[in-house]
Amino acid sequence: MFHPLIFDNIRVVLEGAVYDRDFDGAITITGRSDVMDMATFQRLFQIEFKLAEQAAGEKAVRAQMQLRTSLGDIASEQLEQPLVEHVGCTICIHFHLQLPNPDDIPSEANKITTLLNEIWGQRPYITQTLSAKLPEHRIEWPPTVVTNHITLDFHRKIDEGNIDDLRELIEHTIQSLAGLQRHVDQT
Repeated sequence: MFHPLIFDNIRVVLEGAVYDRDFDGAITITGRSDVMDMATFQRLFQIEFKLAEQAAGEKAVRAQMQLRTSLGDIASEQLEQPLVEHVGCTICIHFHLQLPNPDDIPSEANKITTLLNEIWGQRPYITQTLSAKLPEHRIEWPPTVVTNHITLDFHRKIDEGNIDDLRELIEHTIQSLAGLQRHVDQT
């Protein structure tokens, strides 16, 4: 009989819990994908959402939860051989937003880090990647719109023993989304 992977078990619970919050009216799911990368034999599941009341808004902050597993984890589990130190998968959370005040990027980045650390309790490693679109023949500097891609990485693998933590993880993600949306809307 086929035994689902740790990745599949966590993906089903994560996806179901996010859809529950969509059905509750707290968020609106805007995209999802379940990918098998045949070049590297990795699995990736990602689900994107926005706050329900902001879903159609131009300045809506977008959250994306990503679950990944690698060939080593899949092979270790299927072959029942210790090919990796800990069999499981990783989860990262991403937020995409436009900086409300691109003239003061260091201050904006610090405010965002502080807001997220208050919610997450200094647990995930937070990185912010800033970008600006410079159209051909109309390069304006400094740019008027700067996009911030924020990544929360926990730097550890999870397995079925962490399934009960997924609902709390989703709630923290929604709290972060609401806090970031308030920050964007204040300007």
